[in-house]
Amino acid sequence: MFTRRLLPALVTILAATAILSLARAEDKNAIEVSLKDFKFKVQEGTENLFGLNEGEGKLFFYTNGKGEATVKLPDDGDFEIVIKASCDSALDEKAKFKLTLDGDLVGKETTLTSDNEKDYTFKVNAKKGERKVGIEFTNDVFKENEYDRNLYIHAVTVKKAK
Repeated sequence: MFTRRLLPALVTILAATAILSLARAEDKNAIEVSLKDFKFKVQEGTENLFGLNEGEGKLFFYTNGKGEATVKLPDDGDFEIVIKASCDSALDEKAKFKLTLDGDLVGKETTLTSDNEKDYTFKVNAKKGERKVGIEFTNDVFKENEYDRNLYIHAVTVKKAK
């Protein structure tokens, strides 16, 4: 009797373990772009409005501008670029960004759908070798002591598309 009650729970645990193992195996093929590698191409005098908050493990964009990092792709093909982003909304609007690969727009300008961390996935066909991934914050708005829209990037990963 005791065993019959535990059997459904045991099956559920085993199934969950198998799913997690598959997810980890898939993650091993993902290329993590180090946030430390991002360089910002911004107007002179605004450099302190961009950077890496190492304590919180995220890039911050406090005004419009672009950050780029290099990623080395193992071969030609279709890839997914996953941007984990969050924002500070202002004036009833969330942050927007553009993703580029080697300067070419990937998809279209993206509006975050949550202030909290969330993955945004983009599909792209790319050639083997070193590629420049760019993220550009496009809709900053600020009024001292009233509102301030900001963009935060928590992770950038690239993996072969399924």
